[in-house]
Amino acid sequence: MKRFVSMKFAPYRAKIVGGALAAGALLMADVANAQSLGGFPIREPGAGSSSSGSGAKPTKNGPMQIIVDVNGPGPYKTISKAVKDVAEGGVVYVMHGVYTESIDLTKSVFIQGDRGPGSGVEISAPMNEPCLTFNPKQTTAHAVVANVQFASKINSSANACVDVHQGVFTLKESDVLGSGVRPAVRISGGTVMLEKNRISAGSEGVFVEQAHSLSQSFIIDNKILQNKVGVDIANGSRADVVVAGNEIFDNLDSGVKSSGFGSAKLIGNKIRNNKGSGVILDKYAKLSLVRYNEIVQNSGDGVAIPFGVNGVIEDNDIVGNDGLSIFVREGLEPKITNNTVKNNAGDDCSKRDRRRGRC
Repeated sequence: MKRFVSMKFAPYRAKIVGGALAAGALLMADVANAQSLGGFPIREPGAGSSSSGSGAKPTKNGPMQIIVDVNGPGPYKTISKAVKDVAEGGVVYVMHGVYTESIDLTKSVFIQGDRGPGSGVEISAPMNEPCLTFNPKQTTAHAVVANVQFASKINSSANACVDVHQGVFTLKESDVLGSGVRPAVRISGGTVMLEKNRISAGSEGVFVEQAHSLSQSFIIDNKILQNKVGVDIANGSRADVVVAGNEIFDNLDSGVKSSGFGSAKLIGNKIRNNKGSGVILDKYAKLSLVRYNEIVQNSGDGVAIPFGVNGVIEDNDIVGNDGLSIFVREGLEPKITNNTVKNNAGDDCSKRDRRRGRC
């Protein structure tokens, strides 16, 4: 068995994760220079137009910029009113404060939470309602939400705190706190980028059930913790899903579970201290790629394959798990090569002892 050398990790991970991020980078490039958003022109406040608490000079469809301040003197004290009034492709700047509301996005818009000193921007969902829903009238609509904290009520019966149905959606540098009984983030359609967020306290941190084969999800550089399952790709999903560069830890069950029909690429993640297996490739999982991950100290198997799957498991560190390093029960086996495997309790246990429950 070949030993994985960590020095080679960085260039390979950079190359592969960089490719996975290409689509997200293209989506975010326009936002970075504050000239366009998803193909729609935008401007920073004061850049060639007058701006006030009620927003920049209005177009026939509404102002291109609106400032929301729940504690301020301006006319906009709720984000919901601002996203309704702002022009297609416009920008909503949200000042520090707690906003008790459920936001329904149906068009292209950029919601930017205040980055200055202060308590931050918190959107606290009312009882039994989602924090934010993106279900645009046009599937080409693109919404970006950045630097916002979302919080569901503990006993909320809403489907998810952040619920994406279709369109192009980017959530970055935000905090999503689920209700405990529903997903923190649910993705049922469209093209979705989750980047540099903290996602916790959901039945699933991220629940992917995109039924359309042209849908895509990019789950990149997030901290996903203290959910029941960290990332769950449902068996009805046909999307291509990239899970790269995340820390997935301290979840009450498995770190990542994939049973969708589309491809699942798990690249360069740190999957640790989960109460179940680190990774489960379950029934219907196809075209799985598990590469360059650290899968360590999980209470179950490092990688569990209860049913046969196609794919590749290579160049991973699978260390110190309480079960087997890689468990394959029946059916097709993926290609398994060049992993570092050591100190997994189940690997030192005979099959007979495992059947008898001795280890």
